[in-house]
Parts: sequence; structure tokens; C-alpha cells
Amino acid sequence: MIKWLSRNIVNWQIQRNILDSGQRALYQYGYEVLLNQVVNILAAIIIAILMRAPVTVFLFLVSYIPLRSFCGGYHARTNGGCTLVSILLTIAVCIIVKVAEGSRIFSILPVGFIISGLLILWLAPVADKNKPLDEKETVRYRKMSRYIWLAEAVIGMVFWFFKPEITLVIVICHVVLSIMLVYGEQKNRQGKNSNAYKIEVRQ
Repeated sequence: MIKWLSRNIVNWQIQRNILDSGQRALYQYGYEVLLNQVVNILAAIIIAILMRAPVTVFLFLVSYIPLRSFCGGYHARTNGGCTLVSILLTIAVCIIVKVAEGSRIFSILPVGFIISGLLILWLAPVADKNKPLDEKETVRYRKMSRYIWLAEAVIGMVFWFFKPEITLVIVICHVVLSIMLVYGEQKNRQGKNSNAYKIEVRQ
């Protein structure tokens, strides 16, 4: 649906000489990314309303989107898959925050920051075949991911003393990202091993 809509928007703009036909693929990809983000945000708003958790959803998106943009990691193969993963993550965050109220989980939040932080600092950024990175992008993304992680970790630890619910959302965000980084890195290694094996067989 998103690809179809993106293709038609680009074709319409090219016909009216708004866009250059030589850059059709680039423009279409840009619209796909934009429309996918719009769908994800609309889905998040609906979840926030239905689960009566606007603050939780807002905090999760504000923490997750900037860091995810520079950390990379696992990416779904399709826009639909990406949207589904985003919806499930948002719902899971809302449920965890509601269940955690009054529990002892808040006392171990610094541990979550440390473990997820080490993984993010060590692995990020992790490229994906759907989002490859060149050498310059890798260096820039690594710096930005570390700066953003540090800023969010500091903010999270400040709120830990008087509003741990906010800290919990940020920790969940970082844990999810670290899992995606590990999975993405493992997936890349398997792909390299598979390609190396194919080359050896052909030789």
C-alpha cells in the first residue's frame, strides 16, 4: 500500500515537472520512509488513546526514534513488517509500565542502563541490507548514537530519583535497541558466512 501510494505520488509530481524523473527511485524511497513514519505515529497515537497512556507512548517515541535512527540494527523486510513491530513494541511498553507500578523493578533500572548502554556503545551502528552505511556514515552514526545514548541515560538517571516511571520507559527503549543491535549483528555475520560459503563452493 505504502509503495503503491509513494509510486503514484512521485509519478504525479514527475508528470507536473515538480520532480526529476532521473531520481525516481530516490524520491519514491523518500516518500516510503515518510509515509511509513506517518503510519507509525498515527498507530502510536491510537494506542496511546486506547490504552490511556499518552505520556508513556510520547516518552517512548521521543527516546526511541532518535537513537534508533543512528544505532541501526535489525530492520523488517517490508514497511508492513516495520509497522507491525512498532505497534507491538509500543503496546508492550505500555503494558510493562502499567504492570511495573509499585513493583521492585525500579530499583534495578540502573543495571538496565549499564547493560544496554555497553551493548549500544560497543555495537552501534549496525548496518542492514535495507539500510547500508558507508565508512563516513558509520563514523558519524557511531558518534551520534553515543551522544544521544549518553544524554538519555543522564536524563533517565535524574528522573530515577523522583519519577522512576520515566526512567523505566527510557530503559525499555535502550534494552529494545540493544536487542535489535545484537540480532542485527548476528544476522549480518550469518549473511557474510553464507556468502563466503557460496564463493568457496563456486571455486
